[in-house]
Amino acid sequence: MPTAEDRRKLAEERRAVLEYLALKALADKKNVLQALYDYLVLNESPSKAAEKHGIQKTQLKSTAYQLMSKGRAALVVKLMQLAWPFIMEIEPIVENGYCKACNTVIHTNHAEPHIAVRHQDVIRKTAQEVEKKLRESLAKRKQVVRA
Repeated sequence: MPTAEDRRKLAEERRAVLEYLALKALADKKNVLQALYDYLVLNESPSKAAEKHGIQKTQLKSTAYQLMSKGRAALVVKLMQLAWPFIMEIEPIVENGYCKACNTVIHTNHAEPHIAVRHQDVIRKTAQEVEKKLRESLAKRKQVVRA
């Protein structure tokens, strides 16, 4: 039986993973997310996944390392599998070098740091929305299984 401390740690890891994925989606890095999914969930080689989605292999490996540092590998992969449709429907707040949240021109390479520093509340809210949708989806699955 998991202790309260175990549940707290799991919730922290889950939140950190979902916030990281939300940050990538908010920064309009869906190609990086797709490469991550192919690499971590579908077990494609980093070279193949990176090439397929138009990113550098080193960028993919670095991003995967950062994501894996947020939680246990099994949790990260399971969350990616379950939350994937919800992550991919997140509307970016930075597109074409422009931040829609604060009406600021942003260089493409600075989108993630900008969001992480200036829009932490948006990241947190987005991750919470994804987690809520995930919980609802899992609850529906359980109802179907019981029926």
